[in-house]
Amino acid sequence: MDTILQRMRNDGFRLTRIRTAMVKILFDENRPLTSSDIQAQLSSSGIRADRTTVYRELLFLLGRTIIKTVQFADHKMHYEICVDHHHHLVCTKCNKVIEIVLGEHLEEQEKEIYKRENFKVSSHSLEFYGVCGNCL
Repeated sequence: MDTILQRMRNDGFRLTRIRTAMVKILFDENRPLTSSDIQAQLSSSGIRADRTTVYRELLFLLGRTIIKTVQFADHKMHYEICVDHHHHLVCTKCNKVIEIVLGEHLEEQEKEIYKRENFKVSSHSLEFYGVCGNCL
């Protein structure tokens, strides 16, 4: 998290209380959060931020590739810190989201797509839906 904040500072951006808190929340949670989740956590930390401010800060963080968006079956936009490339396991009973890193197989698939279809994949999103161990 300190690296992210230092990068913003080095790029000449202010580290406001809300901006810093939002990065910390997304970093500490280690799972995709909706804007409502973020706003609720800010509030529980004693930081007042209206919906417009939260969205403005999310756009700021998205524009600097500090966070990225993920959309699940609930059709809500979720946000998470940009780190290593991973995918998600989503429990359809409790809505728990688990990050999973898959091997190099997908990279090989992207190369095959390029060869076969002359289509260069720039990114992909992959979520698996099912029931987690606790809900089984």
